[in-house]
Amino acid sequence: MMWVDRLARLLLLLYAAERGLKALALWDFFRRPAPVRGTAAWPAVTLLQPVTQGASNLAAVLAARARLHYDGRVQLLLICDREDAESQAVCRAHLAEFPGLDAQIILAAPDTAAGVALKVTKLLAGLTHATGAVLCFVDDDVLLPPDALQTLLPYLDQPGVGAVFGLACYTDWSNHGSALMSAFVNANALPSYVPLTYLSDPYTITGHCFALRREIFAAAGGLDGLGLHVGDDHMLAWRLQGIGLRCVQTPLIYRIENHFATRRAYAGQMKRWFIFPRQNLLPLLTPRQRLVSLLASVGNLIPGLLALLALLTRRRSAALASGISLGLFAALMAWIDRRFYRAATPWRHWPYLLLTALIAPFQVLGALLADDQVEWRGQRWRIQRGGAAR
Repeated sequence: MMWVDRLARLLLLLYAAERGLKALALWDFFRRPAPVRGTAAWPAVTLLQPVTQGASNLAAVLAARARLHYDGRVQLLLICDREDAESQAVCRAHLAEFPGLDAQIILAAPDTAAGVALKVTKLLAGLTHATGAVLCFVDDDVLLPPDALQTLLPYLDQPGVGAVFGLACYTDWSNHGSALMSAFVNANALPSYVPLTYLSDPYTITGHCFALRREIFAAAGGLDGLGLHVGDDHMLAWRLQGIGLRCVQTPLIYRIENHFATRRAYAGQMKRWFIFPRQNLLPLLTPRQRLVSLLASVGNLIPGLLALLALLTRRRSAALASGISLGLFAALMAWIDRRFYRAATPWRHWPYLLLTALIAPFQVLGALLADDQVEWRGQRWRIQRGGAAR
């Protein structure tokens, strides 16, 4: 069984190198000076927010919009399904609480094929009312920090930039499903997305919150033809690359409160998150981009592989390597949580992070190998290759 000892040591060495390189990338990325703006006035911004029925903590999300510190004009468009009276009521209460906002509620008609107004349909309805020189698309579970726009927008002034986007930190630890999702995102978002930028320009957009100039959005074709498409953010990034522009990862970190009532809801979201890019984004990637994606994520499998090796062989070397790998995972996560997330993970919920290190990569692998059907907005959808949904 000497091969088990050698394999365990090799996997542990690879994981230690991977953790060290990712820590170095994060340290370097967040110490870079922000782009310096000239003396020109800050551009007017339109925040386009499609509101999903039953969105988690919508009132708090909207209150964060009202507290943005920005030296230019901000137009807020709250885009609701015409049949979603509950969300409309929350939005009206928000406008009454903050009467000084340049804000309005837009109603979108339901899509015939879906029975509800899908995200792209809402955005297209909102775009007809947008007046800002910069369009900022933001989801209804994103709690933006007060300086979000002033952090995000200077990167648009750099040459060749088409769109800019930020990084998510999940903060709902209220039950098992929500805690598992928060642990998964927080353990993977920064350690995956930021190091990826050292290997390649981002080839997709993190769709929670991103911004681009109105004329660039139009030149890239906007959201035309994406009504029943699940990867609008992926497709927009691809269209920007098609006109010679790049997407830029910025250091903006925003919080997300996304509640999952059950572990089944958590598993369904995990499947959707990886079926969508498998069917939509993967066919668009070049061989080099696929290799970069693999290099950035394959190390996540190592703690789980070592634990499995220890369980199957009962070798002390494998068990020791598994324990050390979890220690390396916890060390990097503790630094990220304190330095960048500002202690977003309560200590009593750290077991979820360790569980995520062991099982989540295999859940991702299972999702990538699963069938093309997902549960989405209370319905069952088949996601076709290319991203069209039925």
